[in-house]
Amino acid sequence: MSSKERGARTDQSLDIIRRALAGETVTVKSDFFDFQNVRVTPEPIQQPHPPIWLGGFTPAALRRAVRFGDGFTVPGANRDVYDRYVAELKKENRPTDDLRFASGFWFLIVSEDPEKTFAEAADHVIYQVNDYSVWLQAGGLQPLAPRLDDREALKQSGLLQVVDPDTAIRMIRNLADTVPITHFYSWTLPPGLPPRWAQTHLELFASKVIPAFR
Repeated sequence: MSSKERGARTDQSLDIIRRALAGETVTVKSDFFDFQNVRVTPEPIQQPHPPIWLGGFTPAALRRAVRFGDGFTVPGANRDVYDRYVAELKKENRPTDDLRFASGFWFLIVSEDPEKTFAEAADHVIYQVNDYSVWLQAGGLQPLAPRLDDREALKQSGLLQVVDPDTAIRMIRNLADTVPITHFYSWTLPPGLPPRWAQTHLELFASKVIPAFR
């Protein structure tokens, strides 16, 4: 399937989702879908419909978020991406006074012993980054980084940031000063590590970092 066909299918899917979440009974017959009288049951209790967050790395993804979404999300956003999102909202006569824009770091892990935690997570993140890069390149997009062959390459890429709470606060504030994000996020559990591994770091983030932004 070509990128144009994938885009058309995605657009139709999102339109169907929005209509169904709005309480509509949807009938569709197209090149991609053929069904009748589909509806969400039980009906959504949130009105208007629950917010739909869309993201991506391309101009087409940004435009799709404006047309079908209620917020835009992309890791490592810069001010240019934010400004283009606002411009697209204005072009579509969508409100910009209460927009939702989420961004953050690929991995920001808070630790009392950053060097030890980095060593524990590094090989798992290398595996993930290399696989993601292959997928992105297969889709015609830029890889996250040149292939990472060791921990030093990962450290130089900046994709895994393991820091103490005060440093995390400064990093998030610097991001928010550059890009007026409304929501912050970061990956917290490298693949292959058990959820309990992340628990200590999440509790530290909740107790030491989040209060700085209340």
